[in-house]
Parts: sequence; C-alpha cells; structure tokens
Amino acid sequence: MRVRSRWYKKDKSASIEEIAGALAFIAWRIAKGTVTKMYNAGFNYRSNVQQLAVIGEILIFLIQVADRLAYEELEEEDRVRFVTELARRLAGTLADNMTDEAGPGDYSGPFVERLNERAEAYAEFGFAGGEPSYPFLRYLGTCVDQLMGGQENKWVIEHVMEVEAPGAVKTLRRAFHNLLEGRKPEVDEEGGMPA
Repeated sequence: MRVRSRWYKKDKSASIEEIAGALAFIAWRIAKGTVTKMYNAGFNYRSNVQQLAVIGEILIFLIQVADRLAYEELEEEDRVRFVTELARRLAGTLADNMTDEAGPGDYSGPFVERLNERAEAYAEFGFAGGEPSYPFLRYLGTCVDQLMGGQENKWVIEHVMEVEAPGAVKTLRRAFHNLLEGRKPEVDEEGGMPA
C-alpha cells in the first residue's frame, strides 16, 4: 500500500500529537485496505459491521506495533503521549464509522476496553528489529478468526499471518519513521544546530 508519510512543511517541527494524528490516518487506511484485500482474496464478511470489527482488530494490532516502534525511538513520556493520542484518534474514527453503519451507540468505550485487554496479551510476545514475532502475528490471526472464522473463512489465520500482517507492519513502520523525521531539528554540515 502506498501512503503519504512526509511532512509538507519541512521548516516546522511536528509535535508528538501531530505525528500520532498523521499515523492514525495512515493506520486507518492500512486496516481498511487490509479488509478490502482479504475480501478480494475470497474471504467473506457477513455484514459491514463485521468488517468494521475486523478493522478494529487490525487497528489494535497496529497500535501495538506503533507502541513497540515508539519504545525504540521516543522518550517514555513522549511514547505515552504518542500511543494515547494514536489510540484516541483511532477509537474516534472507528466510532464514527460504526455510528454511520449501525446507528448511535458507545463504540469508543468497548474498543478501548478491547485494546487494553489485547495489550496485555501482546505484551507477552516478542518484537525485535521492527518486526513482530511469530506469536505476535498468530495472535492477530486468532483474533480475526474469532470474528470471521468458520468454514467459509477457514484459512483466515494463515492468510493474516503470512500475507496481510507483514505488509501492514512494513507500511506502518515506514510511515512512522518518515513522520518522526519531521520532528527532529535539522543540523548543519558540522553537526551543530542551524543558526
């Protein structure tokens, strides 16, 4: 998936919240694109609400990936602000889409609860060199299978693990690093701050 992940105004430093907001937009596109690719690969959804539930699981996975990337790149206080803002934005976007599809209701609360539950499970899995471990990917596949598994989608775990998740991680990782570059002040040729 091709996404824009560079700052338009290079002379202005981006805040943690701006980076989180931009990455939230990109993560939503990744999750929505993943669901569409799965449908085109022959996986069936019973309804648009089920599609949104799968998008929600993919968003939770992407938030976990972003948190691990932020752990490697940001100070702890900035990391907490970043992940909190990312989750808040994605919860709002998912809630807006659920409202459009299923009518008014509290959709953000259950998403955040599920995010917190899943975060405990994902915390047990390894993540090294910008890549989630096999159990990390398998957990996502299992969560998606719980939402849409069954005879008509019996290979969903393997497909998510081997095809969709690696591509989503690659796109998110590249976007995260590109956006983060906009936060760092430029240095002159001698390594000092510009005048």
